[in-house]
Amino acid sequence: MGKEDMAFEGLKEVFSNLSRERLIVMAIALGGIAFVFLFQGVDILELCGSCTFHPYTHFVVRKTVRVLLNDSFMLLFIHALFLDRSVTRLAWYIQLVDTLVLLPIYLIVKLSYEGDAEISIPLLSQLHRLIVNPTLMVLLIPAVYYQRIRAKQQEQK
Repeated sequence: MGKEDMAFEGLKEVFSNLSRERLIVMAIALGGIAFVFLFQGVDILELCGSCTFHPYTHFVVRKTVRVLLNDSFMLLFIHALFLDRSVTRLAWYIQLVDTLVLLPIYLIVKLSYEGDAEISIPLLSQLHRLIVNPTLMVLLIPAVYYQRIRAKQQEQK
């Protein structure tokens, strides 16, 4: 059996073992990510009414909430997909690094060089996609599949 066939069989095995409940949780997580995307322009601080904040504060709160929600929904998706405590724990650590390390670095660089404008220079635009969107969490999924396929290959030798 070739590597491609083994990869396809691994994916088929994973998806055939998904229960209805897991599929519902995965759909809720994907729906949550879509919801966050659709309402990314909503400014939570404006809902305070009479409160006035610096424009940078609005930007920081909007991006932080978006990162937390996106990563939380992806964490839920990954947990439902794999039902593996070690994978969920790894995704949790990725979320912590994304929120506590990468997001502050992005916010400092973004606000220092460009202010709170939504359109960025190409480098910051790519950094935005990596940090604010759940890209790191999404990349974990094929990495786990690859690791499992490699483990099966090692067992067969």
